[in-house]
Amino acid sequence: MDDPVPVLAAPDYFLPTTIAEVGDLLIHYDGRARLLAGGQTLIPELDRPGGAPDALIDLRRIAELGRIEWRADHVEIGAMVTIAAARAELARAFPVVAACLGHVANSAVRNRATLGGSLALADPASEISTFLLAYDAEVVLAGGEVRPVDRLITGQAREPAFIRAIRLPFPAEREHVGFAEILRRRSGGRSLAMALARLDAGRARLTVSGGTCQPFRIEATDGPALLETLAARSPAFDAPSTRSWALAAARRAIATAEDAAC
Repeated sequence: MDDPVPVLAAPDYFLPTTIAEVGDLLIHYDGRARLLAGGQTLIPELDRPGGAPDALIDLRRIAELGRIEWRADHVEIGAMVTIAAARAELARAFPVVAACLGHVANSAVRNRATLGGSLALADPASEISTFLLAYDAEVVLAGGEVRPVDRLITGQAREPAFIRAIRLPFPAEREHVGFAEILRRRSGGRSLAMALARLDAGRARLTVSGGTCQPFRIEATDGPALLETLAARSPAFDAPSTRSWALAAARRAIATAEDAAC
C-alpha cells in the first residue's frame, strides 16, 4: 500500500488594515510569518515541503502602501504599488522606466506583482533592482528607518525588512539615459545581463546586472571610460560568459544614451 500523501497545515491568515497591525503580528509570530504582497513568488512556494509559514499577512488592504506621492525633490512609491502602475506613473520623471520595467516578466505579472515585494526578493536578474540602484533609491521601512536600496539588494541588511515605501530622487534634467537587456530568448526568457547608463556633463554612471551577481554601479567621466572600468571588473561576474553579456548590454545602453544627447 502506498504511503499517504501528507496534508500540509494551512497557515494562519490575516488581512490587516494598518501598518501597526502588521508590526504586532510580526512580533507575535517571531519570524514565522510571511508578508503577502502580489504573491507571484510566495504562493507557489507554499506547496513545497517546508515552504509554508505559520502565518500569512496579506497587505492589500493597507491604503498607504498603494500610494504614489510626488514631493519637491523625490517621488515616494508605496510598497504595494504594482509594477505596471509604477511604470505608467514614473514615466513623466524617469522616461527610461518604460523600457526597463517593460522587460519584467509579462503583462499579467506586471499587473499583479508589487514593487516592494519584488525588491524584497533581491533577485539578481531584476530590472526593478537595477533601475532603483541606478537612481540612488532609498527604502523606507515600516518603522520609519530609511536605508539605501543597495543594502537590501546586496544582503547587507541583517534581517528581513518590512518595506513601507521606496524613495526616488529626481534626476537632473540635462542627463541622458539608456537601458539595454539581453534575454535568453526573445520573449519571456531569463535575463542574461542588463545595463542602465546615465550620462551627464563630465559624469557617467552605469548600473549592471548579469548572471547570479547582484546589480552594481560604476562611475567614470564618460561612456568609453565606463566600458574600460566595466571590462576590468571580471571578479564581479560569476563566469566569463556573464561578463561578455554584461559588456554587450553596457555598450547598447551607453550608445542609446549618447544618441539621445545628439
